[in-house]
Amino acid sequence: MTATSETTPFSRTQAELYVGTATADITPTAPVPLAGFAVRLEPWEKVRAPLSAQVFAFGEAAGTCEALLICADLLWWGPDTVADLTRRIETEHGVPQGSVVLHASHTHCAPQPGLTFSPLLGSGDPAYVARLTDSVLAAVGAALAGMEPVYVERGTGTCGFGINRRRANPDGTYGGPNPDGPNDPEVGVLRLARPDGSTRALLVHYTCHPVVSADPQVSPDYPGAMRSALEHTVGAGVPIAFLQGCCGDINPNVVRDGEFHRGGDEEIEAIGRQLAAAVAAVLDRPLRRLPPLPPGGVAVRTHTVNLPLQVPSRDELARRREAPGIDGDWARRLLAEPGRLVDQVQLRLTRADLAGGLTLVGFDAEVSVAYGHHVKRRTSGAALPIPYTNGMIGYVVTAAQLREGGYEPDQSYPYVYRAGRFAPAVQDRVLTALDEVLGEPAPAQIGDQR
Repeated sequence: MTATSETTPFSRTQAELYVGTATADITPTAPVPLAGFAVRLEPWEKVRAPLSAQVFAFGEAAGTCEALLICADLLWWGPDTVADLTRRIETEHGVPQGSVVLHASHTHCAPQPGLTFSPLLGSGDPAYVARLTDSVLAAVGAALAGMEPVYVERGTGTCGFGINRRRANPDGTYGGPNPDGPNDPEVGVLRLARPDGSTRALLVHYTCHPVVSADPQVSPDYPGAMRSALEHTVGAGVPIAFLQGCCGDINPNVVRDGEFHRGGDEEIEAIGRQLAAAVAAVLDRPLRRLPPLPPGGVAVRTHTVNLPLQVPSRDELARRREAPGIDGDWARRLLAEPGRLVDQVQLRLTRADLAGGLTLVGFDAEVSVAYGHHVKRRTSGAALPIPYTNGMIGYVVTAAQLREGGYEPDQSYPYVYRAGRFAPAVQDRVLTALDEVLGEPAPAQIGDQR
């Protein structure tokens, strides 16, 4: 299948974008715990499908790299791993730390990619983290060595297997399939093409938790199944990367008797094929050629904002330290490391400008879908939100979700050892920061969208 373009053929008189790609095998070689489900603490029993990381080096000339994007089959990137890996990339390959964008698909069937989180979410394994870092470093070198001129095409479609997971229940709790809740079915397809029109690489953006399965089996979940299915469309050997959207409150619509359940091979393959079919449909239509950026336009910039927290007292922590499970683990960690007892946490936003009309906006957090809508709306779709990027501070929720309660605002933060739940001002702080990053005016607030 050959994608078509709405514009004229590639011209070398245009300012060129250079891209190099490589793929790293990041599959664990020995059984270690998998990260993402608090109830699944045993080491993996087998490799259902290999894990990989796709590396993209973007530059304005051969031999230069202004933006380095790495998309990995991981739950997220631990801040300790981010610091170590970006430092080594700069030291060994000359790409500044601030130019590196480490993004994760958020699969819950990969090892913990850091050593700073609660072991009750999946204990980090230092040997695996070291192997992950070494594998990615080698792929970065290969990508930098293979840069060639490309142009960027973009198209959009839809795919309907994501569903909101915050149902209002009769007992006042929130959780469960909510087909009427906010969602984002848009599929974004980015095609990097060589001057002869052949496909150099694909990037696919979609918004849904990769939690089809909770089995103790290594797997990229549906993004990996999507890549495998697309090989028949774009050809073997073409790198296909997955960009995760603001899926903090969006799950796969794998439902029985009105409740979510976990699937296996059949469900993973079916959902992966569904997304691949949506991508193939986009590629069957004319794609929009994106103009090159002016000199100096390809760049990565970082913006930080402090988000307010409601912090427990030391007396409250002392009362909770002997509690079973995550409550006791969290209280003991904060008492042992009083530097964590702060009334704010820093959110890191990473803006990567790659072509005219193509910006990626990373969050070092899990983010509710309403913020993804905000990013797209304020840029007329030019910017794509990519949470799980360059670290992890936990869920960033809306003001309405804070009022409602539930897992995302109330039960999740102890697993990343954050000092407390967010204060009500969090939404305004995030929106103001996003609009500073995007250069757009902010609306008064995100609606409840219920």
